Amino acid sequence: IFMKKITIFLAAVLISFSAFSQKRTRSFMGWHLAKDAPAKLNEVKLNLGTSIFALYPEFSYERIISEDFGLGASAGIALDSGSDYPMNFAFTPYARWYFGGNANNLQKYGAGFFIEANGSLFSTKFAKEINYYENSTITHNNGDGFGAGLGVGVGWKYLSRNNWVGEFLLGVGRDFVNDDAYPRVGITIGKRF
Repeated sequence: IFMKKITIFLAAVLISFSAFSQKRTRSFMGWHLAKDAPAKLNEVKLNLGTSIFALYPEFSYERIISEDFGLGASAGIALDSGSDYPMNFAFTPYARWYFGGNANNLQKYGAGFFIEANGSLFSTKFAKEINYYENSTITHNNGDGFGAGLGVGVGWKYLSRNNWVGEFLLGVGRDFVNDDAYPRVGITIGKRF
């Protein structure tokens, strides 16, 4: 009777372990996604903040690699060369690590509070002083230049049930070419597909 009870107990433990074991994973580029990972892991977004206030539309694509990591790239171009936004054009690849959030966001892939690391190649506007002494006047000229750098940012991403994405981002980067800085800001809206 004692052996029978031990056998039943061990069988129950083994069934429990198999029933509550970790989720099976599938691999994508070396990253492991849970079996029940959503099929929609791509996002396309538009930065409304820079588009409306600076006439600098910026489009982004992001691929969610795992539940807490994503890779993407942004590209923006100035529609008005006379605007105060410091860039004419920028291409910015980035990586994001998602964590935190409320109880609902913890259940969603690639959503909630995030930290971003980015690199950027861009055409920038900078003040270039050229002093001409004609009739006792000084002329200041604005110039354009090429820049490249690395930066960081923090933000929050919300994912709706219909796979709409809303995002706030605030960051800055170091321009190594011109020994300056570049902005990384946005209020974006997009769709996950």
